Amino acid sequence: MSDRRRTVIKHPNSTFFIVAFFALCLTAIVRSPLLALVYLVPVGCVIYILRTATIVDDRGISARALFGTQTIAWEHLIGIRLDESGAVYGVDDADSQLRLPCVRATRLTPLITASGGRIPDPAA
Repeated sequence: MSDRRRTVIKHPNSTFFIVAFFALCLTAIVRSPLLALVYLVPVGCVIYILRTATIVDDRGISARALFGTQTIAWEHLIGIRLDESGAVYGVDDADSQLRLPCVRATRLTPLITASGGRIPDPAA
C-alpha cells in the first residue's frame, strides 16, 4: 500500500475569536426572540471557516468550499496564478482556474512544501 501524504491548509484558529466577538456585538441588537435569528449569521461564519480548505495529497490539489469540492490532478496542473488581490489559483491544462481557499500569495510556503516539488517556488 502507498502511504498517502495529505496536507490540509485551513483558516487560522484565531478567526473563531473574530466570529465570537461579532456574535457578542450582535447581542446589543437582540431585543426579542425573533431578533435572535441574527445569531444564525455567526453560526454560518463558523460553518464556513470549518468547511473551507485547500487539500494537497498524492492525487492533486482539492479546493473544498462550503458546498462541494473540486480537484485538479497533478498530471493536469500546469501551474499556479497569483492575483493582484493576493488570491491563488490552480491552473490546469484546459486553461481553467481553481481558486484555492485559505492560500494567499503571502503564505505560499505550506502549499509549495506539500506539493513535493510539483509546484515551483516563485520566490526562488
